[in-house]
Amino acid sequence: MATRYKYTGATEMQDRTRKERRFDETEHDLPSFSPFSSSLVSIDKAYDLLSYLGKNNPFPRSITEGDTLWLLDNTAYRNEQTGRWEAEFVSAAFSQHSSCAVVDAVKAVAGKIDLDENDPSYPTLEGRIWPFLQDIRPGTQVKALHRGSTPLKLGPGGRNGISSDVKGLPPSKGGELAPTYAEVPEGTNGVLEMKTFYAEPEGWGVISDIDDTIKVTQTSDPIGILRTTFLEKPEPIAGMPELYQFIQSLVKEKSPWFYLSASPYNLYPFLRDFRQQNYPHGTIILRDASWMSLPGLLTTLTLGTEDYKVGRMEKIHSWLPRRKMICIGDSTQSDPEAYGEMYRAYPGWVKVILIRKVEDIAALGISAKNEPERFEKAFEGVPREIWHVFTEPTECNKFIQDAVSSPVGRHHSTMSAPKRQKSSKDVPYELIYWPSIPGRGEHIRLALEEAGATYTDTAQMENGIDQVNAQIDSENVGDDFNPPPFAPPILRHGDLLISQTPNILLYLGPRLGLVPSDDDEEHPDALYKVNGLVLTALDGLSNEVHDCHHPIASGLYYDDQKDEAKRKAKDFVDNRLPKFLGYFERVLQGKASGEGPWLYGGQLTYADLGICLDGTKFAFRKAISAAEKSGKYAHVFKLYSAVQERPRIKEYLASQRRQDYSMGIYRYYEELDFGPEGRD
Repeated sequence: MATRYKYTGATEMQDRTRKERRFDETEHDLPSFSPFSSSLVSIDKAYDLLSYLGKNNPFPRSITEGDTLWLLDNTAYRNEQTGRWEAEFVSAAFSQHSSCAVVDAVKAVAGKIDLDENDPSYPTLEGRIWPFLQDIRPGTQVKALHRGSTPLKLGPGGRNGISSDVKGLPPSKGGELAPTYAEVPEGTNGVLEMKTFYAEPEGWGVISDIDDTIKVTQTSDPIGILRTTFLEKPEPIAGMPELYQFIQSLVKEKSPWFYLSASPYNLYPFLRDFRQQNYPHGTIILRDASWMSLPGLLTTLTLGTEDYKVGRMEKIHSWLPRRKMICIGDSTQSDPEAYGEMYRAYPGWVKVILIRKVEDIAALGISAKNEPERFEKAFEGVPREIWHVFTEPTECNKFIQDAVSSPVGRHHSTMSAPKRQKSSKDVPYELIYWPSIPGRGEHIRLALEEAGATYTDTAQMENGIDQVNAQIDSENVGDDFNPPPFAPPILRHGDLLISQTPNILLYLGPRLGLVPSDDDEEHPDALYKVNGLVLTALDGLSNEVHDCHHPIASGLYYDDQKDEAKRKAKDFVDNRLPKFLGYFERVLQGKASGEGPWLYGGQLTYADLGICLDGTKFAFRKAISAAEKSGKYAHVFKLYSAVQERPRIKEYLASQRRQDYSMGIYRYYEELDFGPEGRD
């Protein structure tokens, strides 16, 4: 293995958090129980002693009808030496009964979280706490059947009731999800079916933390941990299910997912149900500690998490060393340090690191966890384009898409590729457009703002107009790769220079995550369908609006064509505007629109941003007001409101970056402001 060095500040921050949040005091007041009761009968004592031998136990115990058994989902891989499939199978065995004082344990936790015994939620606490109190069944062997035909013997387990065995498996196809069933007596309960995901050696993979990355846990607060674990309904972090669906659409369903948590194995069924309801299927890897110990729950979540996670990721690397891994975590624990350490150990393996910056960290732990210096130290030696700290999950869409679609992220072809346009992805987008007017550049700004992309705008720069004029100058003949643009808006991205509003949006849509990906089987060829909607919106709500005040020639003054403008505007209000609004109303009522207020596929796309009616409303106030009041276009105006309420769009519209409409495409002339009954 490569020589490793690690930043140890995570341990210091963990210790400070535990001290400031008084973890020791909370742990002291919670009960622990001996996993091996003195009341054991002779046969159980014998199994207990034999469990010290681990897999060498000559007389393992069998599962009985009075036991609880958990089979944990796993991932199969090809052995690097033999090329054959194998997988680590993990099982855990307990008694369905407890020899400890269950009432005392329940009361202790209830007291800490201020839960009255008569509270309707009290049974939830009792049910959640039970896996921490069941007697452990050490030295147990489990019989199982993989895919209905391959018998497996798992175990015997060790002192903690857990067995871990690497088993050879029959041939299969990558991406397949195969079941294994426990062969147990009637009456045995628990998780009696598991699924094995078959992962080929190459491609992408995802390693994700659980607590405070994808699930609200409050790992920096002992009372918060107890409440979210034993009482509250498990809640996903806002936006993370959507982000994971987006990632899965890029890396495809043949990519393995690993959910790596510092939580103890006691929580496996709880976390498995949570994963099934909210996130892609994947292997959950937990700590084999804290059995029959409530203080142990707090300890495992807050101490030694970096070393534990690095150790588990090294195991994943041994299974799939040629995969390209996306690592996702948060700032409450040691995820930045653990992922940084793994990159330095295996730099060709870790391709993307995403860290969720928990915003309410001041209430949950020390503020230093979110300081830039922490991340710089944690990711020392890791290229800046590899790691990204985010607050809103949508910030990650472009970062992930660029990584997955970059040449480094793809398999290299044995054929020599044709020479292509070089386009750097680690630089901001540059919008080149006229100052003082929103104009057609507004459609591009809305896409960049919605995605949280980093960009510059010549409209906001001193002497920015000089850049516009330089691009459209008659002396400009372009460069080796780019022909000269005819007119703004113009987008520069690295060495790429493109123009024309719909063309720019066609380029940005996939990169900003504003259109379903090519791999989305539910929405095939979505890019072209979305682009068709955009072209229609630009025709009816931009180009034709402009032609109302310049119906004869763009080079003539408005006053030179005022009479013609009145006729054009009247026809637009009476005929063309209703036609376009009616069309989009039909689109929104169609099946392809999907759920929600959006035009296509049940999700926001850059086409929805094209129905931002601000410019048309500015030019034709009476007509738009009447259209909204008529109720004929209720879905269109619902979409318009939904776009305006998008957090980033709302912030942008209220900011100084948003320019006032004046004398650009969208102009207001009172004599052109026709309503359905004329100008009255």
